[in-house]
Amino acid sequence: MNKAILSTKHPQFAAKLREYGYEIIPSETIPCHMPYERDHADLQCLILDDTAFVLSYCKRLIKALSHDYHVIPCGDRFSGEYPDNTCLSAVQCGGKLIGRLASLDEKVKKHCRRHGIELINVNQGYAKCSCVPVADRAIITADNGIIQALQNTQIDVLPIGKGSVRLEGAEYGFLGGASGYDRDKHTLYFCGDIEQHPDAKRIKDYCQAYGITIISLTDDQLTDVGGILFC
Repeated sequence: MNKAILSTKHPQFAAKLREYGYEIIPSETIPCHMPYERDHADLQCLILDDTAFVLSYCKRLIKALSHDYHVIPCGDRFSGEYPDNTCLSAVQCGGKLIGRLASLDEKVKKHCRRHGIELINVNQGYAKCSCVPVADRAIITADNGIIQALQNTQIDVLPIGKGSVRLEGAEYGFLGGASGYDRDKHTLYFCGDIEQHPDAKRIKDYCQAYGITIISLTDDQLTDVGGILFC
């Protein structure tokens, strides 16, 4: 993985990722979304192994990913209204895909059933934003519904407190939306300074237990940019 998809609304994060050797693929702007999420990559694209599911509106993103992935355009029922805007907001962990199944795009669900990826239903439409994957079978989240849904699975969960993440135009953002995990490099990047999070020590200890390196891209407040999708 040497490419990263993310919003460039806050260019300082993309600039730092370039210093770490990543080629930046900017997310697109979707006017019908709420202003604070119009450029959120985790609502525009979902990558499962060698397949990229991309909103059909995102022509530039489809073209950029078609060199490396089998791209499937999605969003037949997409709208800017919640929960239809979350049709690609799901997180893969431990051979499972976690998301709000009623909202998830049918093409994604069909792919999962065909390839033996277990679907786990949660009430939270913004499942990808709400979760920080750590290693193959570990997740950090503040969402109680997701925590409960994963209780009887082999996925390890670190519960954290809500808030402490900036999202302009909203009360607060999600830590998953303020981060991105590069599985190849076993590195978790944060958009802002993880030290400013109230659960910083627990998060760092948890990542250390899984051999994950943490990098804060800047020294200011954590900011929900719609996540960083490494590809």
